[in-house]
Amino acid sequence: MALLKLPPETLIQIFDHLGSSYFRSDLSRLTVCKQWSEFAHTACFRDLYVTQKTLRRLLSSPYVESSLRLVKNSVETLDLNLKGFEDWDSIPLSGHDPQAVNVWNGALGNAVRATWTTELNNDLLYLAAIIQQSQRLRILRIQATSELHPLLRFLERRDYLFLSTIRAFLSVSNLTSLELDLCGTRLIPHQSQERGEVIHVCTSIAALFTTLRRLRLRMRSICADVLRPPLHCTDLKLNEMLINLSLSNESPVTTSAAHATCCGSSTGGFLQLKADMEKQAQVLVAQMAAPKIVRILTHALPRIEMRAFDVLTGRNVALSEGAQWDDEGEVIEDQVSDDESEISDLSSDDDE
Repeated sequence: MALLKLPPETLIQIFDHLGSSYFRSDLSRLTVCKQWSEFAHTACFRDLYVTQKTLRRLLSSPYVESSLRLVKNSVETLDLNLKGFEDWDSIPLSGHDPQAVNVWNGALGNAVRATWTTELNNDLLYLAAIIQQSQRLRILRIQATSELHPLLRFLERRDYLFLSTIRAFLSVSNLTSLELDLCGTRLIPHQSQERGEVIHVCTSIAALFTTLRRLRLRMRSICADVLRPPLHCTDLKLNEMLINLSLSNESPVTTSAAHATCCGSSTGGFLQLKADMEKQAQVLVAQMAAPKIVRILTHALPRIEMRAFDVLTGRNVALSEGAQWDDEGEVIEDQVSDDESEISDLSSDDDE
């Protein structure tokens, strides 16, 4: 084939231009011939989208070693999408059974989901151990939404990600872009030494500022430490930073809005957390070489309108429903009223 007679560096550019989606849309495109396959597999695994189910299939596949070798050597973007427990058929119940909610919230249902949670985190730790060896990974996205039974809409919200799991992913070196949207779960202790420890990954995130250019965060617990880079770390390459303190759309069946809470103990509630985040963001901007967008997002009640404090301009902007975090928005002069803020605090307390 004339194409394969081109120099390897040219072939790499051609296959990278085709992109991983070209091969994932038709896997037969990976198997034209042996030489073709080497370049095609590398390009296919450059951008890796993984769900909890595809990860389980990958790790149980007879080709797991070769697949993970490709992950280690080829992946530049890892996109991890988690939805919590989904194996609702593991306990034979009708979703319309009025006792079904009690069963899933009871001892048997909790035991089934607890076993699944341990297996999920073991799989994730295995994946994290592989990408820790990667020299190419630059973009890491992790999204974790709330568990949602297709029929049982009144299950108690349950946490399913271990603190040690997220810490393992945050130990990856050379990341230039980090997106964590963990609105569907708090981080929970797993090992005995973690029990009683404040669940706090903010310093682990801030340690990545030496290489990060882009940071987007939404977590149920957060504090201003997430915006404090390592000592003597100035002239940061970071140019985009968006932190969303609102949990208003964390689930399609959410009927009330909450905000993130501060890591550990805090006497000031959400207002103090918001003030601390905005103040530290202003300090961070002074350490950024060329900031483009720096925002702290919240919501205002009673209509749960999204608001963003633009740190670079000192202005507040209103975002339309469904808008992206970095949308331009409309500049507003009014602030969230004290009454609305107190309501927001109450809704945040209710989430606990």
